[in-house]
Amino acid sequence: MAEIPGWADRFVPFSATHGIVTLAFVVGTIALCRSVAELRVSPRRTFELFAGMWGFGFAVLYAAWWLFPKNFDVNRSLPLHVCDVMSFLSPFSLLSGRRKYTTFAVFFGFAFCTQAFVRPLAGPGPLHIAKWAQFWGFWITHAIVVFVAVYWVWVRGYRPRWSDFRLASVVAWVYVGAVFVFDAATGLNYVYVGRGTPTGETFADDLGPWPLRVVWIALIGQTALLALMLLRLLPGGERRASVDSRA
Repeated sequence: MAEIPGWADRFVPFSATHGIVTLAFVVGTIALCRSVAELRVSPRRTFELFAGMWGFGFAVLYAAWWLFPKNFDVNRSLPLHVCDVMSFLSPFSLLSGRRKYTTFAVFFGFAFCTQAFVRPLAGPGPLHIAKWAQFWGFWITHAIVVFVAVYWVWVRGYRPRWSDFRLASVVAWVYVGAVFVFDAATGLNYVYVGRGTPTGETFADDLGPWPLRVVWIALIGQTALLALMLLRLLPGGERRASVDSRA
């Protein structure tokens, strides 16, 4: 049996594989958004329903994969990280069309889940014998989350209101607070607000020791949400806006 090349067996951040994956995502997102933006309302809605169902179904399969006994790791398998939650919520926003879910998809997708493309975790490669699904599941779920955020802004003309910012901020603080309590009770490190030892794999690891690290995470996260209000300055929002205005 031929030996699997190193790049195919092990994914390393800032490698050629990382660059190819990121480039493929950018090119694919631009091409798909440009194509869907040209559709009329009915076929566009059909695309949203198909993409939402496919994305939600894939998220379920990937979450289930982590729960299989041979894959289970209590430090990573529970779907509690923000991107894990968004892997369900972002596709659901396409199915629902309600503004509050769109708000979560845009704010959390851009503010938090883009980190996967900037500084991803090392792990199994695309052809790893035992855990190739981890590579593909990680990248596909994150690609869906960030794509949906881009889609709402580009294709559907979503522009955040200050009420959207307040909603996203409150939900973020409540969720992080709840996970902080969970981490403190279990000794785990979900959302990187637990006592876990820094490994240098994420931006959170550069923010110093616990609990001061949690303060920096909260401040940086809130700043990222606030920065997304700049999306209000993009042209075309009012002309193309068709996002449900219901809260």
